[in-house]
Amino acid sequence: MHVQLDAEEARGGALRRFYADELGFPYVRGGATNPVFEVGTTAIEFRPVALGQPFYHFALRVPRNRFAAARVWLAARTDLLPDEESGETTFRFDNWNADACYAQDPCGNIVELIAHQELPEESPESPAFSADELLGLCELGLVGADTRKMASALVTLGIPLWDGTVDEPGRLAFMGDREGVLILSPEGRGWMPTGRAAERHGVEALVSGERDAVATLPGTPHRITVSSAIDSGLP
Repeated sequence: MHVQLDAEEARGGALRRFYADELGFPYVRGGATNPVFEVGTTAIEFRPVALGQPFYHFALRVPRNRFAAARVWLAARTDLLPDEESGETTFRFDNWNADACYAQDPCGNIVELIAHQELPEESPESPAFSADELLGLCELGLVGADTRKMASALVTLGIPLWDGTVDEPGRLAFMGDREGVLILSPEGRGWMPTGRAAERHGVEALVSGERDAVATLPGTPHRITVSSAIDSGLP
């Protein structure tokens, strides 16, 4: 999987320090303003923009037996974001049988670590967690005015509705499956856990699928390409 996200041009160096130096993600290529990092089977590329301060929500998947260690690892490197009401920094999603925690990067991106207990991947138990245990990006927020039309375009690519709904205003729609979800959000809806209003900023994503296809989601700059040639590893 390869994901391209916009980032404030002046923050490229700060992103490199955060992801490469502090978190330990392999720095693949790119200059000071357009770094590309490897996270498990995903390449995350930040494209510099001169105007605006774009931000996104995305989640990185943790082996199901390593969430506690991953949470300690992240908390040692940056502040965890608390629940606005309880102050807790661990979030339990019973309906998904998953646990998560959140942080922010220097561009204000909401970065989630999530472990799905229904998925089989585990890694050897050790005292310290490391970035190379992360399995890859498994959630990515796509913001637009009409999530129903966005969902219809994804269905044509072979990406179905997995959870949520497009039939109720203000709700999220989760397209894909546990291993990889595109989260469709209306503009202005608050992202967990900060409540910051979702903004529409362009996304380019190359994902695996049964056939080759491409679509630009209606009313958005989001372009999703599906390739049958992608199995595992970086495209």
